[in-house]
Amino acid sequence: MTLIVFFRHGKAEPKMPGVDDRERRLTEEGAADVECAARLLRGMGVVRILTSPYRRAIQTAEILARTLDLEYSVVEWLAPDSDVSVEDLPRLGVGDGYVLVGHNPWMEDTVTELAGGFLELKAGGFAVVEVESFKAGGGKLLSLVNPGVISICQR
Repeated sequence: MTLIVFFRHGKAEPKMPGVDDRERRLTEEGAADVECAARLLRGMGVVRILTSPYRRAIQTAEILARTLDLEYSVVEWLAPDSDVSVEDLPRLGVGDGYVLVGHNPWMEDTVTELAGGFLELKAGGFAVVEVESFKAGGGKLLSLVNPGVISICQR
């Protein structure tokens, strides 16, 4: 079995005319949500973080890496326009204990394809999936944590 964490970047600044979408940053609230979520991932056997090249995703990965005492790598295939399928993940080197930091709709669609059903993965939330095979229905959703739950650790 392979355990993968699908982590949607934290809440970001709104889209602004003249500002490249790649450069949008995390808000203070978004960074705080990611910090709390990172603490929830301690002890889960996370070994590697891969992130989208967009600034908000890299900032998310930086917080995760600092909290989990890990390195992160930037990969183009986690950018919002990704056409990577579930079947592509092993070929791309995704393995047990990986955290993938990216964007919707890819995050929701990929977790839904792996585990079935439908879920809403909000900015700063994550889904933990146990993967038996990298194909549709080949995984099981172990947990889904969205910022409403994460905010508990901020109190």
